[in-house]
Amino acid sequence: MKRTALSAAAALILVPLLATAASAAPAPNDTAATATVVSALPSTIEQDTTGATTDATDAALNAQCGAPFTNASVWFRYTASADGGVIADMSASSYTGGFLVTEGDPAGGNLIACGPTTVGFATTAGQTYYVVAFSDTATQGGNLVVTFDNAPPPPEATVTVNPRGVANKDGSATLSGTYSCSNADDFFSDIEGSLTQQVGRVKINGSFFVNPIQCDRATHSWSGTAFTDNGVFKGGKGANVTFAFACGTFECAVGYTEQTVQLSGAKK
Repeated sequence: MKRTALSAAAALILVPLLATAASAAPAPNDTAATATVVSALPSTIEQDTTGATTDATDAALNAQCGAPFTNASVWFRYTASADGGVIADMSASSYTGGFLVTEGDPAGGNLIACGPTTVGFATTAGQTYYVVAFSDTATQGGNLVVTFDNAPPPPEATVTVNPRGVANKDGSATLSGTYSCSNADDFFSDIEGSLTQQVGRVKINGSFFVNPIQCDRATHSWSGTAFTDNGVFKGGKGANVTFAFACGTFECAVGYTEQTVQLSGAKK
């Protein structure tokens, strides 16, 4: 009787342990060699990653990225059919995480993109890319939902500067012009520039910054005030360099102009 009771108790203990082990079965795409193929875009893949592990390949790639963890990592493989770009997003997952992306065999260490939650990368027709999705906390996996989709068109930006500006009474100078940008995030896009003017023996240097700007393809006017800490801008000629930065999901476009600006003194 005592032996039977002990056997029964042991069986009760083993049942939950076996159930836990079964629920944490190894992920079929736990390594780059067994990566899940993404054959078409857009594509959403959902899987349980509680049995996924991390390995030396993850660690070597993350040394170039710096995520706090690469727990429960799983791999995907995509071969581009045309030049363009891809966005991978895991925001619908039950845990937070990120991505590492390589061009070609991950063992080669050619990391081209990484980041939390969403990552974008440019693609070349015929090239194969490996994407590893992971938990960036101590959480050992959960319900992973990854969506792969075509990236939007690359950003575009142009900028002009009016040939005349104003030397203000406080010593600053105001410049203006036009810009146009598209396929970019307004908040992460801006106009930046510098103004240099020779006043006697002193070269006065100032800079300006305009943000946010509207990246809706239309042509807009801009105005920026250049402040300096080494003198006062006065009426006369100045040398100007201006950039327009339009930043999209994974790249930025730059518009550029350089010219001489005639400053007029501010009216009293």
